[in-house]
Amino acid sequence: MNQIKQFLIILFTFSSILSCNSTKKSTNNDMFSANPNSELTETYWKLTELMGTPVVMETGTKTDMHMILKKQDNQVLGNGGCNSFRGSYTLLEGNRLGFSQLVGTKMACINMEKELTFMEVFQKADNYSIQGKILSINKGRMAPLAKFEAVYMK
Repeated sequence: MNQIKQFLIILFTFSSILSCNSTKKSTNNDMFSANPNSELTETYWKLTELMGTPVVMETGTKTDMHMILKKQDNQVLGNGGCNSFRGSYTLLEGNRLGFSQLVGTKMACINMEKELTFMEVFQKADNYSIQGKILSINKGRMAPLAKFEAVYMK
């Protein structure tokens, strides 16, 4: 009887150890544990703050205001909530960032003022910072012109 008890204790201990080391499928949230900062390029950056004001998707807008910096040809692609745009970006040492040759569609939309302000960010921006999933686009050392959150499609 004592041997059976010892066997069960050893079996229970062994199975407990194995369950602690079980592998699980990696999720995007797990990647943030290993890599605290999102990548600047090839990430869907959803606009969350514009000139210090939180951005919420309004009724009648077609899509989130966002941008994606593509590695290929240093292209920026995005949408201002109604009109899509594309152009070029340049990265330099010291987290310096510049945008040029921006072109976009010209549809009339609700709240064009917010979209125009968003597009001005790209003309003014000269640097960026990333803290976890948050990207700030800045001009000099002033308050951020815009803040974005990394969105990962599942």
